[in-house]
Amino acid sequence: MEPEAGGPRRGSLCDRRCAAINNAHGDLGELPSGSHLPHGLAAPRVLPGIACPQHSDEGPLCESCPGKTTLTAENAVEANKLSNNYKFGFKKWKSHVTERPWEDRSEIVKELYSDLNVIKGSAGSTVTCGNVLYVLLFGWWLALLYVVVAAVMFLTVVGAPYGRLCWDLAGYFLWPFGKVIQRLEEAGGPAGGAGGPDAPAAAAGARETSALLGGPAPARWRPPAPGSRRRAAAAAAWLCLGYPPLALAHALLCFAAWLLVFFIPVAKMSARTARRVLLLPPERVCVRRLRMTEVPLEAEVILCCYRAVNAYYYKYTVDGINVFAVNLLPLVVVTLVLGYVDERNRLTSSPVKFTLALLSIMPLSYYIGMAIASISAQSNFAVGAVVNATFGSITELTFYITALIKGAREGNKCYEEIVKAALTGTLVGCVLLVPGLCMVIGGIRHQEQRFNSRSAGVSSALLFLSVGGVFAPTLFSKVYGKLVCGECHNVTQNPLGRYLCHSCHFDLMHSNGTLYYSHVQPLVYTVSLLLPTAYLIGLFFTLKTHSHIYDIHISDCHMPGHHHSAVVHWSRWRALLILLLSTLCMSACADLATEHISPILTNSTISQYFIGVTVLAMVPELPEIVNGIQFALQNNLSLSIEIGNCIAVQVCMLQIPILVLFTIFYPTNFTLVFSDLHVYASMFSVVLMNYIFMDGKCDYFQGTVLVMVYCILLAVYFFAPSPSGC
Repeated sequence: MEPEAGGPRRGSLCDRRCAAINNAHGDLGELPSGSHLPHGLAAPRVLPGIACPQHSDEGPLCESCPGKTTLTAENAVEANKLSNNYKFGFKKWKSHVTERPWEDRSEIVKELYSDLNVIKGSAGSTVTCGNVLYVLLFGWWLALLYVVVAAVMFLTVVGAPYGRLCWDLAGYFLWPFGKVIQRLEEAGGPAGGAGGPDAPAAAAGARETSALLGGPAPARWRPPAPGSRRRAAAAAAWLCLGYPPLALAHALLCFAAWLLVFFIPVAKMSARTARRVLLLPPERVCVRRLRMTEVPLEAEVILCCYRAVNAYYYKYTVDGINVFAVNLLPLVVVTLVLGYVDERNRLTSSPVKFTLALLSIMPLSYYIGMAIASISAQSNFAVGAVVNATFGSITELTFYITALIKGAREGNKCYEEIVKAALTGTLVGCVLLVPGLCMVIGGIRHQEQRFNSRSAGVSSALLFLSVGGVFAPTLFSKVYGKLVCGECHNVTQNPLGRYLCHSCHFDLMHSNGTLYYSHVQPLVYTVSLLLPTAYLIGLFFTLKTHSHIYDIHISDCHMPGHHHSAVVHWSRWRALLILLLSTLCMSACADLATEHISPILTNSTISQYFIGVTVLAMVPELPEIVNGIQFALQNNLSLSIEIGNCIAVQVCMLQIPILVLFTIFYPTNFTLVFSDLHVYASMFSVVLMNYIFMDGKCDYFQGTVLVMVYCILLAVYFFAPSPSGC
């Protein structure tokens, strides 16, 4: 259709489709295609993975680039990050590494960053579960504190105006919803530095009848012609007796509400009260109740809150960092202080320190992942590949190496078995749990999800190769090893009858260790060299010679003039510094975890196998699981599957060979021989995953099958006896 004369030009089909999908996901604003922002800029749109239907079924296409998976981005840095998500061996990252233009955000996201001073014409009922919960958790005791402070200020006589203010605020904080706190203009003078001839009229208008304020404004007590000395005395009494306890209470409330994340509106309200409302003269503060009307207020609005809880605050970020990662950062400091200051466990016990160290790994894994994504997005391919290969598995390797070192120093073989259980648990979890959860949660929103079966087939082939190579020494030892049992009993009381034996294992050190040193150990070293070589060949295959498998194309589907300069959250040097500091803290937390895991291993009634395959294996991978779920919710299951496959491939092709190489320089008695349970669980998981991914499409039922199989394997590990040496 031709645009009308003088009217705005209609957007192309690509523009309208991009806008519809972005608005459906709730990530961007609801600006129509072709609408322009101030200064002649139009709102760009972002879709992490938009594909052409002729080639892939991940989403709609951009008509200008048929036959390729088309990625649209706001700037070159985001485009590079999105492209890296599809590259084999690169860490998949969902969050933005650059600041998103404010105009591109949806109204839901904009509300998260508001200052709670916007009056809504139709906000609905204020009686909600979240508001009632606010009263039960915070409102009653905060209102009671204001009543006590009001009584104290009335007793001082000179602080009576502040006492009346505290009385009004007590009613406000008991139920602040649907009420407003205003900053009145001072009669005959400026208000906030903006005075003029209209100031007295505005002050008088604030006392007039208004439908919005529900009738006449409440009369306020004002001292008759207060002098400067009386005001100074009242302010001194307020700053000495009234403000400190209230400021402390609001600080504690702000901290608690911020930690609860979804109560961040309460934290904002509390911080704004302590910084602005309580520091204003009492005659300049007015608390009123609003009604459902559109008549504007005359004075400045300081606070206006309608909801204490907002479920969308899980999207809230601080300098690009998710609020949950920000809240968990103090936990890292507490863990390090308790772990290295309280070495004799006078303040806390070893299980508590182990739990804290394990929980501290989660935010550190997030910071490492974001730093890697930021550096890769701002660098060329070579630098990004080196950073991903070097630090991509640093979280797991720090724990494994510290555990092996501690086991070698103490002569405890249990640490080696725990490391093997964690390696197997990571492999099984990334093959079954990660894609299974993504299929189930993504299937709730999308009836059927499709993915690039050929790219998934490349990862599956590498996974088959890696699993076969890792367990080759184990199968070799089963064939040629000597079965040795700790204790045997004759069941039939007949010398030729049946014997029941316990603690049986294949001994590789018989005949003076000839079998191990002459056959098994060379096989382990050979496998440890071949697996990284296969990984490099896979990189060269997918990123160089056969990059068309992924068909990634960066295209600008925006209107002419859609150009926003990239404002990165973390520069390359800042990201590198955070990466190094996070790695250092990760090493310290891993050292504390291995230092205080001994009581759990010796006193726990749960099998050490279960502890290794669950807690030690999957806790460091929680940020990756969250990324996979977010991709699945956006109908981008290819990246969800690749997250699990890439981690599993890195476990077999990089982490295990590095551990074997480390034992050459630092003897830790780590042998690449796994128990039968690890072999069967890993082989079965890989076969099942390849069967599920065969047709390139899936639904929530297939995801449920993967999750259920994973739960069955966990039950097997839970009831399995502890490994020998523990």
